[in-house]
Amino acid sequence: MALLILIGSGYVQYRIVIQKTPLTDAIANVRTSENYVLLDDVDPFFLQAVVAVEDRRFYQRAGLDIRSIGRAMWTNLKNFDFLEGGSTIGQQVGKNLYFDFRFNVLRKIAEVFLLYDIENTISKDETLELYVNMNYYGDGYTGIRRASVGYFGKLPSELTLGQASLLAGLPQSPSRFQLSNHFERAKNRQKKVLGDMVDLKIITQQQADEIYMEDVYE
Repeated sequence: MALLILIGSGYVQYRIVIQKTPLTDAIANVRTSENYVLLDDVDPFFLQAVVAVEDRRFYQRAGLDIRSIGRAMWTNLKNFDFLEGGSTIGQQVGKNLYFDFRFNVLRKIAEVFLLYDIENTISKDETLELYVNMNYYGDGYTGIRRASVGYFGKLPSELTLGQASLLAGLPQSPSRFQLSNHFERAKNRQKKVLGDMVDLKIITQQQADEIYMEDVYE
């Protein structure tokens, strides 16, 4: 009974935000930003890295990723730390469109309803495009264009493999990984990104090692 009440309350919160700002309007507002970058103008390796570390079944799955949620819970319990969130890229887009970053159970439920709206409204590529444009990468940089230019003086299409894989790991916890004062921590996160890409056979372990050793500021 308590679960049903929670779900119902989350649905009410979802209806409130969606009636105030319809999904298509919220998406259009993001796309009008002068720093908005189309997916074709973003380094492909960066996009592969993002999907690998954030939502590896993004293109194969619809709706919630129960497997990912379970894996994230186990990883966090095993390490006594919040290392993985379990939210899909679509859920995070919904959160970024309508909510702030404070944890709230009802909002997490509302995100699920938003997820299905998003999947019924735009394509996977469009969802990923919104995701990389709305993410916060630390040091005051919101969106991949501002992060690329701000950190490396390059457009998102010009990133090296090392720079791309380093940036891909930052949005999980920007305050912990931002490059200005947590570079070593960000490099450890990069290991996770590259390790996930090895697991998915996007790159080999040798390639991952070489990418990790790259001087991203050279």
